[in-house]
Amino acid sequence: MRFTELVEGLVAKHGQGSLADMIGVDGSILSRFRSGQGTINILALQKLFEIAGVVIVSKEDLAGYEDSLSFVTKLWNQERSKSNGNGREGKAL
Repeated sequence: MRFTELVEGLVAKHGQGSLADMIGVDGSILSRFRSGQGTINILALQKLFEIAGVVIVSKEDLAGYEDSLSFVTKLWNQERSKSNGNGREGKAL
């Protein structure tokens, strides 16, 4: 999801005025930010991410998650292959 889509979704859900209040900025500041004509401070950006449920993950941490996901996916595929070979549906681990 693109950042602009995230902001547009929040505006659609909460309304521009309410969202501006929630992140602690004036509605005109949020309007200029949305149009690319202005900025918001880092505190407002943090609040925006909190409202959206966004979590920022470092590349280092992401690599660890990718390794874990790859491992679990391989196990799941092995189990699924075994189960499918016996005519049964695969089970999630």
